[in-house]
Amino acid sequence: RKESSAASDVYKRQTINGAWLNPSSLEWVSQENDYSEVLPSFNIAIDLADDQILRFGAARVMSRQNWQDISGNESMGALSTTAQNTGTRGNPQLKPTIANQLDISYEYYYADASLFSAAYFMKDLDTLRTSTIDTQPRFYERENQFVDVDFTQPGNGDGGMLSGFELSLQHDFGGYGASVNYTYTDADADQERDEANLGSGLIEGTSENSLNLTAYFENDTFGARIMYNYRSEWYKGINFSGIEVYNDDFGQWDASANWNFSETVTFTLEAVNLSDEEIFEYNVDKARLVSLYSNGRRFVAGVRINF
Repeated sequence: RKESSAASDVYKRQTINGAWLNPSSLEWVSQENDYSEVLPSFNIAIDLADDQILRFGAARVMSRQNWQDISGNESMGALSTTAQNTGTRGNPQLKPTIANQLDISYEYYYADASLFSAAYFMKDLDTLRTSTIDTQPRFYERENQFVDVDFTQPGNGDGGMLSGFELSLQHDFGGYGASVNYTYTDADADQERDEANLGSGLIEGTSENSLNLTAYFENDTFGARIMYNYRSEWYKGINFSGIEVYNDDFGQWDASANWNFSETVTFTLEAVNLSDEEIFEYNVDKARLVSLYSNGRRFVAGVRINF
């Protein structure tokens, strides 16, 4: 269940002599959007041998939209009587994304703390979030008149299909080891791609290739890990200025360590983005830079005490 409220357009009737700045009253408009779903799931594991497992899973799942997208908020740039006015707003009538999914995986535990696995997955998506334009009049105080504003807002679009496979390998050499995980994802939207219709034919947040590498050392006293996480470029959606935004491929190094000082005291250290990677966002073509920024390196030290 989702609810949203926003100030009404009472101010439209109070523009004379600047009365719109201090309306005598505010009326609130509320919207409701109800939905219900049955979400069954089925999982089975078959022991092919003492060290081999075959798994099947099927489920109907639901992902709710984030609050920013379903709220009644809106924002717009400086208004003008000669140029196109744009803004962004939420959509309280946005539906959740429903998926029917299937997973099949094979696991082979060929040695102590060592594993090879392969998995296939498929997700039939319903009602993907898309982008729509809603034109509404807004008062331009400088010229004492109303002008049209094209608000970009999320909408209920067609579904799509996600499918792919995942390969994992972990090998332990006795106290230290390494693991690698690779995922390939094919994303296919039901809607045809139309560059004049922003966001059409695209599925947000999906990279075709993802890779995770880890090297570790562990014993009863010390533990340390260094990790590299990579993903190829992906579509991020429509930003506040009403354009499609993509994130260039991104990879970063992280590390962590712990020291069990005693049975009750453990010291920890964590480092994030050791190589200080930059995030590169662009509009359709990499020559159209939208933003370039870095979150910087982050270091966290802590003490954990168990009683």
